[in-house]
Amino acid sequence: MDNSFRDILFAHEKEDSAAIRSQEEMVSAVREEFANAEKLIAQAREKGFSLAKFFAGAELPADMDLPVRRSKTFYVKKHTAVQRPYMHSHEFYELIYVQTGKCLQALQDGSCVKLTKGQFCLIRPGEAHCVQRIDEGDVILKAVIPRELFDRCVCDIVLPEEGLVVFEQTSLFAEYLFIRLLRESHMRGAYHQTAIFALLSLLFCELVRRREPKEAARLHFYDDYFQNDLKQASLDHFAREYGYTPAYASRSVKRQTGKKFSELLCKYRMQRAAELLSSSDMSVEDIAFEIGYKVPSALYRQFNARFGMTPNEYRNALNKR
Repeated sequence: MDNSFRDILFAHEKEDSAAIRSQEEMVSAVREEFANAEKLIAQAREKGFSLAKFFAGAELPADMDLPVRRSKTFYVKKHTAVQRPYMHSHEFYELIYVQTGKCLQALQDGSCVKLTKGQFCLIRPGEAHCVQRIDEGDVILKAVIPRELFDRCVCDIVLPEEGLVVFEQTSLFAEYLFIRLLRESHMRGAYHQTAIFALLSLLFCELVRRREPKEAARLHFYDDYFQNDLKQASLDHFAREYGYTPAYASRSVKRQTGKKFSELLCKYRMQRAAELLSSSDMSVEDIAFEIGYKVPSALYRQFNARFGMTPNEYRNALNKR
């Protein structure tokens, strides 16, 4: 770690350590940080929950609204030792990078995401999470990316659709780009906005390129399951086959593919139905049972929704070629 990088991180720790403060400063800090600040302050007063308790680390009452952080400015900052964990969401995108050590995040559904050295994590607006306190040796950096800047940087980059995306396979080049973003954010020299846009675009290109081989392997995993077990496929069956609970399996499928299990199942059923209609003389009713539908009408409904025609119309169209 070079001296300039160390100095920036030290400045972040010093700034946060000196932050709190009087009641008036706490109210001002909440109003600046949270989009729904006035509602949170009103709810806190109503419940007798003071801002001093919040900044001292007390948990928010269970029936209070979730704090929603806001920022119209891009910046990168260390997750400092004095920062307390609390569940919140954002109006912006947040990109977390673990430079050393680890990062533990609790999600609103009760699950936990662990990042280790070299890994990145993108949290979309509206996704609730809680970054746990750091241990000695943990260096966690967080980039706050306003929506408009994010949209410009990734306009032609295909990112996974899930709310929280973990980039497990990264590179030294990705780390270099992120550290450059930290410095641009801190120094704010000439043309820093142009530099930030260019560095962010390059960083997302690098992260997505590194992720694609693993994504292909994951999709192949689902191909195998649906091709071999399509007739009896269901969320419960999938969970039993791989030793998951149905709830965990549902979250895992959504996180890895960006789709619900039911959406994936319908996709594979329609693909198989189209194959059988084009390559066999099986009746539509037999095809429906072959791909797991208990009643043929379900196949007719789903097939028409996907292809804009009935199974028989699809078969007839193929035979006319």
